[in-house]
Amino acid sequence: MRSFKVLVGSFAIIATNGAEGGRIPVGKSDAVAFDVIDRSATGNSRYACRDQTFTDAWDFCAHRFLVTAAPRPH
Repeated sequence: MRSFKVLVGSFAIIATNGAEGGRIPVGKSDAVAFDVIDRSATGNSRYACRDQTFTDAWDFCAHRFLVTAAPRPH
C-alpha cells in the first residue's frame, strides 16, 4: 500500500499512524495524524509540524505559501 502525500508549495503533507504508532506513513483511510515536511530543506527531513489534523496541516501550508508569495516592497 502506498502512503498518502499531498504537495503544497515547498511542503508535503504526509499521512501517518500518529505518535503512538511510531509516525509510520500510511494510506489516507488509515491515517491518525498528518505531518508537514519542508521539502526545501536538505534531504526532505525537516518537519515543519507534526501530529496535525489534515485541515490544520493544510492551513499551515497554505498560510506559509501565501506569506512567502506575498509581494514585498522594494
